[in-house]
Amino acid sequence: MEIKGTYSIEKTFVGKDRIPTLLFFHKKKNPTPVVMCIHGWTGNKESMLRHCVRVADAGFLAVAVDARMHGERIDVAFYNKTSENFARTFYSVVSETAADLSQAVDYLVERPDVDPNRVGLMGVSMGGFVSLIATQLEKRVKVVASVLGAGDFKAFGERVSSQKVLPYDQKLAGHLDEETEKLIRNCDPLGNLEKFPPTTLLLMGGSTDPLIPKEGIVQLHEGLKPLYASSPGNLKLSMYDVGHEYTQEMEAEVVQWFTEHL
Repeated sequence: MEIKGTYSIEKTFVGKDRIPTLLFFHKKKNPTPVVMCIHGWTGNKESMLRHCVRVADAGFLAVAVDARMHGERIDVAFYNKTSENFARTFYSVVSETAADLSQAVDYLVERPDVDPNRVGLMGVSMGGFVSLIATQLEKRVKVVASVLGAGDFKAFGERVSSQKVLPYDQKLAGHLDEETEKLIRNCDPLGNLEKFPPTTLLLMGGSTDPLIPKEGIVQLHEGLKPLYASSPGNLKLSMYDVGHEYTQEMEAEVVQWFTEHL
């Protein structure tokens, strides 16, 4: 990985929940646009540092946070909870993390080195789910890229309730329980299409992804197109011939998306 110049790295704890956060940037004289980068399942903020380098090199202040029950926020009961009911635990984590991001935005827009009108968000895998929910909740975020995040939350929940996805013991109920269904209804993109505009949105997926159904991503894009009719350039679907992976080519397109729109 090429290193370009000198980087500044800051670690802080933001908001009332003291969310562990890393900031990665090149120091500049003028306020800088910012991009929050959200990791995948069992990852942490440090796992996004390679991407943060790319984002910083493109002229942004890159921010990585630990999701709920991940990194420095790990819950000692994490593995028991996921083994017992993966779908419920997953949707609890993504919905709570998406809500947490407002605390991060509160912090960022008050920094003198951040342009408060140019806040972006991207996430990979689980982070893609978080990004789709945060798009609905936090309108100070102007540009979003959801990478490998399911468009159809219910279809994904049903899949992981009947298919083993964990490398350790996992109970398979074969269906979603009432609590999980409620979590999904509250944040499912397909059921909340009207909450997405006017946020500029890139939907990116893998056409051979065995975990995230490509059909849901395509369906979400089709559902959103009429709502972006007045600004079609602010919505894009980009599918790659890959499985559940984030390639350098995909990363380059995500960075370019923010360069063009934020």
